[in-house]
Amino acid sequence: MPRRYDAVIFDLDGTLVDTETLCNTEALPALAAQGIEVAPDFFESLAGVHDERRVELIREHTGQPLDKSRFYADWDARVEARLKDGLALKTGAEPLIAAIAGLGLPMAIATSSRRAPGLAKIRAAGLDAHVETIVTVEDIERAKPAPDAYLEAARRLGAAPERCLVFEDSDTGARAGMAAGMTVVQVPEADGTTGEHAAHLARELMAGARAAGLLPLPA
Repeated sequence: MPRRYDAVIFDLDGTLVDTETLCNTEALPALAAQGIEVAPDFFESLAGVHDERRVELIREHTGQPLDKSRFYADWDARVEARLKDGLALKTGAEPLIAAIAGLGLPMAIATSSRRAPGLAKIRAAGLDAHVETIVTVEDIERAKPAPDAYLEAARRLGAAPERCLVFEDSDTGARAGMAAGMTVVQVPEADGTTGEHAAHLARELMAGARAAGLLPLPA
């Protein structure tokens, strides 16, 4: 049977690793160090938003000046300290990556994280042993939901976008993958997602891979 895909591209946060809670928790004291207090639920509402836009929204919400460079440095240091003991992969990520490697397909990560914290998460989870091609928000002109990150990942892999399979958790990321002309599997972290920007909506990664025809259905 002819191969259906030539490459697989993963989102990072929420798809391969669960770092949202950790990052949100460490952001609050980094903001407080500049005298800026925000409620946890407000910062949680910024999930899926890239950091440059987060800073803009925090400034708008609080009406206070925020030193972006100082905030990033403090936030990154706090997160990296928490990652020293490693970072677990989400359910199904390890067997899926092994199966893709067994198929001989190249893999990439396309993340809205900045390069330093993105690479810290990838190393802490041991993903750098399996995925060499990594595209961060600093490598592209427009962040998700624009397709730039996925198109750049496909370019680096030497694969046509229409021959790429994407794994995402958020609506924002799914929109980006679809806009890139790729087949999107969305595995949302919470209920309520309609999956309107995905070809396949699944409860976990391996089920999504089977629904997309990347892996055979169980006998």
